[in-house]
Amino acid sequence: MVKVRIEGLPEEVEKFTEQLEKDGYEFLQKSENYPNRNSVYIRKYVEIMVDDE
Repeated sequence: MVKVRIEGLPEEVEKFTEQLEKDGYEFLQKSENYPNRNSVYIRKYVEIMVDDE
């Protein structure tokens, strides 16, 4: 299991998260979007299952 912090514009974070799912990554958990202070950027935390292969 890997924990990842994704940060960017809301559309970019959503697009990147969707792309990870399309690429076959299994999400164990996804957080809500958290706004960064004094910024247009947001962050999302995800836990991803990693294959042992």
